Amino acid sequence: MNGTIDLTQLHGTELYVVIGFYVFQTIIGIYFGNRYDRKACVKDLIYQLKSKDFAASTFEKIAALVDRDPDSRLTIYLLQTKKDSHPQQQTAFEQLLVETTRKSDIVAKWSNDQYLIIAVENNAKPSTLIERIKQNSPISFLVGYATYPVEGEQLQQLLQVAKERMYATHTTK
Repeated sequence: MNGTIDLTQLHGTELYVVIGFYVFQTIIGIYFGNRYDRKACVKDLIYQLKSKDFAASTFEKIAALVDRDPDSRLTIYLLQTKKDSHPQQQTAFEQLLVETTRKSDIVAKWSNDQYLIIAVENNAKPSTLIERIKQNSPISFLVGYATYPVEGEQLQQLLQVAKERMYATHTTK
């Protein structure tokens, strides 16, 4: 037997059975595929962490809004946790990041142990975001920051400045 079905050889009921089976198989595949996708990213959905791609694509839009308002600035924070931290502590840290930041801030998981916060801030008030996170954090972390457009106009430039600051503070401690 060949394993393929020649539809020209099927008549009446046989054709409907084959088409019905194909439709059933497609629906089952979509259903279980969606269940798998939801289960794979359930942690990120629960704690409302954005993806790396979302943060990168949204950065330019937020930067354009900041350019229109002379009283605001855009600061990105790059936080790095210890690689050997316990998964429960990591989860608690992620939840803390979401709860501590404002709804207008973007909190993204940049890599396994790095998080990116994009925050629009008022020039008149210095941000207390990092201090609030440090007070309640279950694990220690390094932090670097960069301000748009003073230290760079592209996200990659700002990330480089933030990484340099993060590692500079790590070596001075």
